[in-house]
Order: sequence, then C-alpha cells, then structure tokens
Amino acid sequence: MLLPEHPNVTAKTWCASLCRATSILLMLIPFTLSCTIQDASPPLPGRPQVSPEVPEFELAANMWRDAVVTVRAKAKGKPPIKPAAMLSEDEALMVTSSEMRPTFYSYDLRAGGVRALGTAPKWAECSLCFEVMSVATSETRIVWTAGVYRSEPWNAGKRHVELWTMPRSGGEMRLVTWLTGHGEVPFKDKLSIIGDDAVWHGDRQAYRVPLGGGPAQRLPSAAQMAPEALRELDGTQCGREWCVGIPPNRLHELTKLVVLRKDGTERREVVASYGGPLMNDRFGLFGGPYVNDNKEMNYTARHPAPQPVLYDRCTEKSGRIGGLLEDSAAYDVFTGGERAASPEEPLLYWNSSDRKSWIVLDLSRIPDSSCT
Repeated sequence: MLLPEHPNVTAKTWCASLCRATSILLMLIPFTLSCTIQDASPPLPGRPQVSPEVPEFELAANMWRDAVVTVRAKAKGKPPIKPAAMLSEDEALMVTSSEMRPTFYSYDLRAGGVRALGTAPKWAECSLCFEVMSVATSETRIVWTAGVYRSEPWNAGKRHVELWTMPRSGGEMRLVTWLTGHGEVPFKDKLSIIGDDAVWHGDRQAYRVPLGGGPAQRLPSAAQMAPEALRELDGTQCGREWCVGIPPNRLHELTKLVVLRKDGTERREVVASYGGPLMNDRFGLFGGPYVNDNKEMNYTARHPAPQPVLYDRCTEKSGRIGGLLEDSAAYDVFTGGERAASPEEPLLYWNSSDRKSWIVLDLSRIPDSSCT
C-alpha cells in the first residue's frame, strides 16, 4: 500500500487516521441497516373496501314490555308535563316544565287521570329559571333538587342548586337548603332518601341533609381512581363492582366499550360508542355504535344518527331507546327521578313520534332473575 507523499504526514500519523475512519464507518453500518429495514417495512393497512355495518338493535320497548308505560305530555286544561318518578306501579309523578314555577302531579296509569299535588310558592315564580334536576320519593315524602336563577338585587346573576321537599300525598312545597353557591351547578347530580335524610351527590360535592331541620353533613368525595387492572382502558368509570371503559381505538371498525369487574375479570365487549358507569351495576345507557373514522356516517333513513342503546349486563342484550328530534338527526333520552326502593334504577323516558306522549322505561320493573 502506498503512503501519501506529504512532508508533514508520517506513516504512523496516516495509520492512526485510517483506524479512526474505519471505526466510524463500522459504527454507521448498523444505523444504515436499521434505516434500510425501516424503509422496507410494509405500509399501514388502509381503509377496507367494505366498512362494517352498523347493527340494527331491537327496540327496548319491545324487549322489556312490562317495564314500559306511556303517559300523556299534556293533560286537558293543564300545562305540559314530563315524568319525574314512579310513585307506585300504577301511579307516575309528573312535573311541569322549567318555563313556570313547578307543579307536581300524580298521573294514574290505569285511568289516565291527573291530580295536582302541590305548586311552588308565589315568591318562587319566574320564567325559565327553576329547573327540576333530580327527584326521589319515599313512603311519606317527595324531595327534589332545582337549578335556580332568580333576579333578586342581591343575586350575583348566577345559578345555584336548592333542595326542596313536600308530602308524598300532596301539600305545601318547602325549601330545605341551598346545596351550592352562586355559579355552582353540577353537570349531573344524584338524589336519594335514607331514613329522614336526603343524600345528594353532585360533581364535586356531597351532602346528607336532615329533612326535618338541622345542619347538613358534608360527605367525602366519591371520586376514585381506575383500578390497576383496568389502566389500559380510557375514561374508566366504576360502580360498586362493575366498570365501563373505552378500549384502544381501531380505525375502520365499529366502536366498542368494555364492561368488566374491578379486578379485570368477566370482561366483555359491547358494541357502543360512549357511556357512563352501569346503573345499579347492571344497565348501561350508551351511545349507539358507529364506524371509527367513517366520516360519512352511513346510517339508514329511519336512523340518520347513532341512536342511544340500553345495555343489560345480565343478558348481554342491547335495545334502542330514544325519540328522534324533529328537523334533526339527534335523539333525545332523559333520566327521571329515582325510587327509594331502588335509587340506582332511574326512569328513562323520551317523546313518542307524534310528540303527544312520553315513553317511560322503568328499570326497576325489569326482572333480575337472570342476574347473578
């Protein structure tokens, strides 16, 4: 091998430079190979030629006929009313809309008669400012929470939440206490009657309030971390023993939820798109499924948008609920008041197609013999 002809470069210096260059070249070879391997990897799979079909669920009203009742949205000579709770198997508790001070009615499911139970006092009258939120009943009482905005001079111009009560048989409505300060209205709340107390849970606050009078007791927050066994799911929400979470997204496939126990056992996938924890650790009020990343959202003419579904963990069946809104692709489903006998099984109700009646699904009437 010839050496370079340069007066300042000795054979020893040249050899040292060659060794350094060889070492650098050897270090670069793995990097170059890895780049080559990555470039040669197959591309990610694209959109399939045929998208999965969105399933057509059976109507929940047909699946659980004995749990469904129909009530009129307006009785003769009365303002519009909506369901609030069930007073008995044959008697529904109804309440007027938020456009006036509230009046509660008893609706006889057999005869169709309507009887007024009580009206809020005159000083509570206002327009679009008194919204009944949650209702609970016991053998002797009716209690409810209301999101309230009144324009008194001392009001800061923000809404708050109040707790009200009245005799179950009818009579005077009475304000028990404020539950929040100005501007503090939870997205959703939960109310029940335990003994002589009302127990209320908001988004971040919870109280036990003596209905006969006395100071309210602040309860610890119900916020909880997702169990370790469920950390791979997103948005996990748990009840007593069962949880609901969202599995990793899979493009071009039907959206799904995962229902399983807190320890990760008895896992099952449900074709749906979103939802909270199971009601009474059994029923899921979920959004209807759709094809993930399918921007066209190809639904049928009868169902132009995802229709809400009620999922029963015990039978692993889902049924369509909700009424289609006029001039819209959206559906409406509301949750009504809770019964003292089963405070975690609220009413689900929606408008009939002619908008003249409410379809009410009482979860407490669905048999639990199939549940273990």
